[in-house]
Amino acid sequence: MLVFFGLLSFLPMIAPGGVSSEEMTSVVESQKIDHNFIANGQVLDLPYRLIQKASTSFFGITLYSIKLPSIIIAVLTGLFLILLLNRWFKSDVAIVGSILTTLSVAFLFLAGFGTPNIMYVFWLAVILWLGSKIVGNKNTHPMLVISFAFCVALSLYTPHLIYIALGIAFAGITHPHLRHSLKQLKIYQLIISVAVFILTLTPLVLGCIFNTSTLTKLIFTENIGTFITNIATAFAPFFSFISAYDSVYLAPLFGLATVALIIIGALASIGKLFTSRNTIVSLLIIYAIFAAGLNQNAAIAIVIPISILTTAGIESIIQKWHSLFPENPYAHILGTLPLVVVVVFILIADLSHFIFGYHYAPAVANNFNNDITLISENLNSGTILIIPEDHEDYDFYKLLERNNSITIMQDIPSRSELPIASLGQPLKDENLELKQIITSPKKLNSARLYIYEKVITTEKQGS
Repeated sequence: MLVFFGLLSFLPMIAPGGVSSEEMTSVVESQKIDHNFIANGQVLDLPYRLIQKASTSFFGITLYSIKLPSIIIAVLTGLFLILLLNRWFKSDVAIVGSILTTLSVAFLFLAGFGTPNIMYVFWLAVILWLGSKIVGNKNTHPMLVISFAFCVALSLYTPHLIYIALGIAFAGITHPHLRHSLKQLKIYQLIISVAVFILTLTPLVLGCIFNTSTLTKLIFTENIGTFITNIATAFAPFFSFISAYDSVYLAPLFGLATVALIIIGALASIGKLFTSRNTIVSLLIIYAIFAAGLNQNAAIAIVIPISILTTAGIESIIQKWHSLFPENPYAHILGTLPLVVVVVFILIADLSHFIFGYHYAPAVANNFNNDITLISENLNSGTILIIPEDHEDYDFYKLLERNNSITIMQDIPSRSELPIASLGQPLKDENLELKQIITSPKKLNSARLYIYEKVITTEKQGS
């Protein structure tokens, strides 16, 4: 656990080592939230946006403050994932499975990616764990039921997770075992849970009423014609062992050894297809594929079923070995050692791939930049930074004025003695003298900051 917390705390500074356009857009959307957020329809991904706004407002807009919400949520996701796997597997198997998941390339990337994408994994882990604690429990604690209703309501703020909620509602009505569990709940628990659900969901409902386009983004896709293309594009980097893609995701997100465990887990689950665990895995895979067609970011939800299948693969290997020597404890220990070696090699390979991949895979690394670090380290207070308004991330850099005491302008001022710099491209002005070029290893065109001084001219007075 200490290693896990430590990695999540400092790895985002090493890999990817910068921010992407998606993260910049996320910060801009978070900063826009004000007291009129409901009337403005600013309710999508609201829980994450509020945390990110608090982080960037308190610490300033830095590389770390942008990613801090994802780091915090990743820690919570890891804890709930461990608890979830412990519900379905023996503790020793669950620990190994949770380690492979939380230290995988996919999970480490989500933990250091400052967008709401991690919420797909977080809400699924929380909802599944709470649901597993409620179902089949004759004396369910009231807080578990209320927490379940509260978390399901909050998950609806994430686009396309409404289909998970609808699936839960449908299963609760049609499945006899789930109906029996609902009947065991006390009336006051149900009343309080429904009230909490409605109150939590009220801002989202009002936001959709005031801004109908919010509902479209929440449930549908703006272009149904790209449904199949979205699925292919979303999952392309996940299992690509040949080439990297122009994406924020490394390829592959899941290594060959992990894929082998997934296949073993899937084969071991075929004979138990209709158990609750395997039914959930099947439905989550279907959901991830369907949701990816509507929104490519939703494809990352497949991390949860892959985690379960990986753990099932480990369980199958251990059970097969123990069945060969059922009465020999020494054989059990000797059979576990090779598995430990395999797990260690998987972790080393994943960490190496994650750290070095974001530095040496141009197609991926070029999607990130460390411009905000270069600006804070090299521009003095009062510097005028020239960024054209048509720059794709202009709104994000405009936010830096408040934090870095610099001025963002679109054109060179005619009368100013303040230092001037430009981002990404040189300026053409005979009154400016280039003094320094700041480069970055994160971009293909590595010259990022051009720092200038005003040319001092003297006019000769005629006699």
